[in-house]
Amino acid sequence: MFTRSVPFIILAAAMFGGAGASAAPSDEDCMACHSDPNLTKDMGNGVTKSMYLDAAVFSQSIHGAIGCVACHADIVDVPHDPDLKPVNCGECHAEAEAYTLSLHGKALASGDKDVGGCIDCHGKHDTRASSDPLSMTNPRNLAQTCGRCHSDAKLVKTHMVSISEPSESYLKGVHAKAIAAGNEKAAVCSDCHGAHEILPSNDASSPIAHAHIHETCGKCHEKEMAEFNRSIHGRALEAGIKDAPTCIDCHGEHDIEPPKASESAMAAQTVSRSTCPKCHEDETVMKKYGITTHLQASYMDSYHGMYSVAGGEVVASCASCHGAHAILPQDDPASSINPANVVKTCAQCHENATANFAASPVHVIPTDPGQRVLGFVRVAYIWLIIVVLGGMVVHNMLLMARHMVGKLREELHGADMHRRFSPGQTFGHLLLMITFIVLAISGFALRYPDNYWLKMIFFNGASIEMRSTIHRWAGAVLIALLMVHAAQALLTRKGRREMGAFLPKLQDVRDAFANIGYAVGLRKRPPTYDRFGYAEKLEYWGLMWGSVLMGVTGLCMWFAEDFMRYFSKLFLDIAATIHYYEAWLAVGTILVWHMYFVIFDPHSYPMNFAWLTGRISDEEFKKRHAKQYEREQKEAASTKEAGDQSSVLATSTVADAKDEA
Repeated sequence: MFTRSVPFIILAAAMFGGAGASAAPSDEDCMACHSDPNLTKDMGNGVTKSMYLDAAVFSQSIHGAIGCVACHADIVDVPHDPDLKPVNCGECHAEAEAYTLSLHGKALASGDKDVGGCIDCHGKHDTRASSDPLSMTNPRNLAQTCGRCHSDAKLVKTHMVSISEPSESYLKGVHAKAIAAGNEKAAVCSDCHGAHEILPSNDASSPIAHAHIHETCGKCHEKEMAEFNRSIHGRALEAGIKDAPTCIDCHGEHDIEPPKASESAMAAQTVSRSTCPKCHEDETVMKKYGITTHLQASYMDSYHGMYSVAGGEVVASCASCHGAHAILPQDDPASSINPANVVKTCAQCHENATANFAASPVHVIPTDPGQRVLGFVRVAYIWLIIVVLGGMVVHNMLLMARHMVGKLREELHGADMHRRFSPGQTFGHLLLMITFIVLAISGFALRYPDNYWLKMIFFNGASIEMRSTIHRWAGAVLIALLMVHAAQALLTRKGRREMGAFLPKLQDVRDAFANIGYAVGLRKRPPTYDRFGYAEKLEYWGLMWGSVLMGVTGLCMWFAEDFMRYFSKLFLDIAATIHYYEAWLAVGTILVWHMYFVIFDPHSYPMNFAWLTGRISDEEFKKRHAKQYEREQKEAASTKEAGDQSSVLATSTVADAKDEA
């Protein structure tokens, strides 16, 4: 029911009470109530609806001249029945019948509350002619009108609309820009989808059905449609081939840009790299029609392709040779790539093109049987590369192996050697190295199961379960090694001393800067180190941190169900993310940092075998660990001096005893 001030209602009843039953209420009669901004209607469930009508707005509308009761025909008295019948626009507008057949009309008839009918697009009491700049259906405003529903994410999801935010896309395109520039003949939503009888794209009679899109676009682009109809694509579409492209497959649906725009799908840099290959490089589709694929690769290898990638704007693309709309097969006399027309086609860019120039294959494919000479040259050079470079690799590997064997023998059997690591440390490092390699390979084999080189390592037959088992048990070995190392470092005297040597110090920072200074020529000599330099300390603590982190996150994934009893899935996702990226960090550190100091450092090349022998030469010990060497020399001298003093004291005591005797 309506609610407003009681005295005003009584006054209105007194004013209209004596009116004849046959006299229809005037607009003034209606406005006596509806001009009140406070007039509302109780819709139930605590919802109220404003019944206020702005008389000035209504008078400016297209219906302002015919009055209220022309639409609200069931109003015969004032005050009227609060539950009026819905306005039937079809009594005056024949378009309403077409609307009932549309996607929107059927939804409305089915009780879909998201569809309001005519008023959603034309307005309610403010309806204006489409030619009126203020009209909701004016070409300048129609995209926003349609977008009120079609760009509503909730409605799009609820009603399974295939395209989200079409209005925003349209406003970026050439048609909207033309409208904004004053060309009201440019296409708007209703030109393509229809105004009232809007049908879904899967309806065969819809103007946006796949088979009719070129006709819809052709209403404005007549020349292009005529060329398309003659083309191989148009003929395929006419034959009912569903894979045949139509206008939107190349130009886009809503955000259509002019061909010269860099964002356009028809731009010279784009058409050959993505627009045409979208279909012509799809082996599944092309195989059905016996059309060759892999032509894009030959284009990209050509001068045209390379110049296009480099950003060249004036460059031949697929459309330059094959045409844009009138694309015809090579055996068609009218085709731009017919042998009789190729010179003319090439001459569009190459003024001095000759028959010899045009006779060469455009798509250079050495594996093509028609290009046997090229294929022979290709095969000959491939074998030449294999033999020459392969021979060089074998030659250099033999020399490197000889140097490595020589250095290994020297470190194993040389006389002037210093033991740097104990046999236990050497064995532990070897086991850690094997475990790390197994973890890295099996981990990436799980993350990238289709990678070709991982398939080779696992003989293409190792299942995910087998890879998981290998990875998990290697992880268990790593955790065990970590625990043994921690116990040895904390519970043994030697371990604590070794751990003390690994503790970071301010001197390490000075050494790092000094080493960089030496590298750039600011110092004449590199710094000298104690038992471990800053590079070794960084790697050691990185190993400890990474091992703990990989162990904890690995256990979270290994026993995921148990962990998720106490933590959310987000916790597990974070653990998996840390595990993955920490793996990349660990492998990268080994390859970039550790391999340099073990192999590529000039003092180590071709390899520092201390990881295997536990020994380094006395010369290297003095040079690279001078501080430890000096300290041990002092300790040895002190021990020797103490021993000499003890010997002198013992000799003196014996002499005194003899004298006494």
